[in-house]
Amino acid sequence: MANMSDFLEKKLLNYIFRGQSFTAPSSIYIALCNDSITDDMAGADLPEINGTGYTRKQVTTSQWTDPNADPDQIIKNNAEIKWENVQWEDTVTAIALCTTQARLSGDVLFWGELTKEKIVTKDDSISFAANSLSIQIDN
Repeated sequence: MANMSDFLEKKLLNYIFRGQSFTAPSSIYIALCNDSITDDMAGADLPEINGTGYTRKQVTTSQWTDPNADPDQIIKNNAEIKWENVQWEDTVTAIALCTTQARLSGDVLFWGELTKEKIVTKDDSISFAANSLSIQIDN
């Protein structure tokens, strides 16, 4: 999952080259999506799951590995991320890392298509094992 959003690309370029401030989010939220995502999408544009009890999952800054410890400068989730006993049904094909928890809100930071779609049924679970989500900017 190494697709950076246009929002984040602009923020980083303005921060580095124009001295404009950029405050990193204190938490990142994972949105589950049922269709393709593009770089220009904001949180409000995502093809996000819309079912009973669905919410984005929070991943705090401490739940990511240190890219300095990886020879390829890759950062990964260091703990399992799981939605349990969901009360909705859909097919998850992509995820987005967003700045807010509320569905269809905030900014998208990174996004990626799943290597295999996940058909989710009521009372099912969907999870991402530790180290299964990775981000590398220079690839």
